[in-house]
Amino acid sequence: MADPRIRQLTIKTGVVKRLAKEKTVYEKEVRTERSRLEKFRNDGADEHVLRKQEEVIMECEMMVPDSKKRLIREFETLKKFLEDEEDLKETEAYTKAAEVISDAKTVLGL
Repeated sequence: MADPRIRQLTIKTGVVKRLAKEKTVYEKEVRTERSRLEKFRNDGADEHVLRKQEEVIMECEMMVPDSKKRLIREFETLKKFLEDEEDLKETEAYTKAAEVISDAKTVLGL
């Protein structure tokens, strides 16, 4: 029977990977929406359109800290799990988790 810790590790790894991607996507969306706002301003768009675009940017910006907070929490959980379960070091799941930890550090700027 397979070790249940490997299943747990796989799930935790997937969560961190998804949250890292989510944070990256939100940051990219903020940049995209800001460039749209700049384009609207340069094209002389209506004031209403500019205000709505600024609201969209504010909503996107609110999601970045939330996703970062969730990523940090799950990152720490996965990191502690790896430290506690070093006997799984030879498994593919452990190796993949270590790679995801490394990628998440980059996303978090650590």
